Amino acid sequence: MDLFDYIYVDTDKVVSVYSQLTGGVVEIREAVSENTRNNDNKRKYDFKIFKHDAGGSSQDKEGLKEIIKPYHSFFSELEEELITQGHMIDLSKDGYNSKIKDDEFRSILKQTFCIKVTGRCVIEDYERIKSISSVYPDITNLINKSCETALKNSEQYKELIGIIEKQESEIALITDRNKKERAKALLKSKRKEFDSALTSQKISGVDQWILDGMKTWINAFLPGIVNLRVYPTSECMEVHVFGHLKKECFFDSDSNSFHFTYGSIPTENITLVGIITSVPTQKEDDFFPLKEFQNKELSNEEGIESAFRGVFRGFDGFEQMIRTCRFPRILVYPLLVYRKAAPKNGIQTDSAQTTHR
Repeated sequence: MDLFDYIYVDTDKVVSVYSQLTGGVVEIREAVSENTRNNDNKRKYDFKIFKHDAGGSSQDKEGLKEIIKPYHSFFSELEEELITQGHMIDLSKDGYNSKIKDDEFRSILKQTFCIKVTGRCVIEDYERIKSISSVYPDITNLINKSCETALKNSEQYKELIGIIEKQESEIALITDRNKKERAKALLKSKRKEFDSALTSQKISGVDQWILDGMKTWINAFLPGIVNLRVYPTSECMEVHVFGHLKKECFFDSDSNSFHFTYGSIPTENITLVGIITSVPTQKEDDFFPLKEFQNKELSNEEGIESAFRGVFRGFDGFEQMIRTCRFPRILVYPLLVYRKAAPKNGIQTDSAQTTHR
């Protein structure tokens, strides 16, 4: 039996799609248990409501609300239904990944609901980049200070400093003024070269305006964005499937743990199942919503409408730079992201032999 490490699940979308495929109603069941106990408070104080009851009883109720998520088999069933009913293309089957650039195949993709792709991937967490940029100058200073301290504590550095100090002492004993000045100039040149060598070992900083501009750009166009890019083959890196991951849908509530376990560029293959949202073609898109306002005399109302709608179209260039959805890439709405592992017979054999012994 294959095992799955589910990294990301958009439960609401998964339930919606599965319900449509099966014709049934799927609910995320909420189980509520209630414990009731009777407390006789005769001649006692009830500190919960701070009153004295000389002859009576009160009832306390404790409620426990538990949200039961669908089992992992439910996710597998969703994939089976999508493929069985012809609503999903698996790029790992029948060499589909080599056809992604074909116009005919892309036409098929445009009419297909879901796509599944497995391969190496890249995670791009823009909020993480923003938080790192905020402390980048401090991190740079810390690293440089650490390197400088380590260098100054090395035997080579101490030896060089000793040589320079020795030469300074020797120069101080020179009585000839001209010789002394030449020796000082030579020593100054050597010290300058030495200081330059130390500086070259430091990490270069980034101008603050660049860091501020990057944060402004992220706040304006990429707030909360986490991109996942999956490459079905390493032979053509321009071909990949990507989508935006919502942080609240990570299987681990702390999405940062993904970076510490899998990394920004995981070494293992990752599978992405998503709803196809954009399949760009090689030809320029001839869809032009403002065409109705061209080549005619506009009324006041039409002129105002054209101006306001033109503002949106004016920002389309920025949007395209952010979405980066261009041929031959495919943009999806992610449903599932996971790592899959099949059982290994060798491991089973070794385990059985160990148990037998």
